[in-house]
Amino acid sequence: MVIECKASSFSSSSSTAGQARKLLIACADSDSAVGVEGEAFVIYVIPSEDSQLQMQTLAELTTELNSEEFDTAPYGTLGLQVDDDGLWANLWLNDESDKEHVAGVVGRILVVPQSGGDSRPLYFIPYDPAAADNQSPEELRRCHKLLVERFYVGAVQEIGTADVPDCLVIRADDLLRKATYGISDKWVARELSTLKARLIQGMGKVLNKKSLKGKVEATSSRVEIRLGSEDDRQAAIDLLLKANMEQLAINNASPQTEIEAPK
Repeated sequence: MVIECKASSFSSSSSTAGQARKLLIACADSDSAVGVEGEAFVIYVIPSEDSQLQMQTLAELTTELNSEEFDTAPYGTLGLQVDDDGLWANLWLNDESDKEHVAGVVGRILVVPQSGGDSRPLYFIPYDPAAADNQSPEELRRCHKLLVERFYVGAVQEIGTADVPDCLVIRADDLLRKATYGISDKWVARELSTLKARLIQGMGKVLNKKSLKGKVEATSSRVEIRLGSEDDRQAAIDLLLKANMEQLAINNASPQTEIEAPK
């Protein structure tokens, strides 16, 4: 059994390191961690060039926890790299395994051949404010924009399937869950509440325009829309689909993270 945690690299003193400590301890017992017998690994999916530094950090955390008499799980990194040959994945573990199903996937593997230099890995959590300091401004903009796009697509789906007339309540938790394929339910970063509030309040401003003016109310956790007719429904969908996602991503950036608009 392998537990994968999608994240950028981090230092042993960062807030994200606290989550790594919990994972290393929890996964030492796979039965209590995931409810099955076997072996659990803590694997971080990161750019290939960050793998060595990440392994060093995990080694430091493991040594620290062992000195405090905690059992820890084996750990590693899954480094992703894109070149002209395709998308490569390189799995590193802190120790060799004698299990054939584990040893068979260690090393560098071509995942998607001939995908070209512009291919990008899939982001289950496209934007993570807790890891923003480790991203370049270009990647930060792209990841934040992707999250906003998914967030708004989720709202369009809810509006499109709502009963009319009705007062529709769209919750930030539900939209973020859809945008991250359910992973946000397991996210414990303290920055999460701020991110959700900015996303949902920004959506409220987008919707409270034109024929919907005065029919929309937004709080830090939800948006309420009074859909009195099919025309209101269509107006809401049009406003969301025509929104400037790049500008919204900049507007919704965490106060701790400055995202500059592209020139």
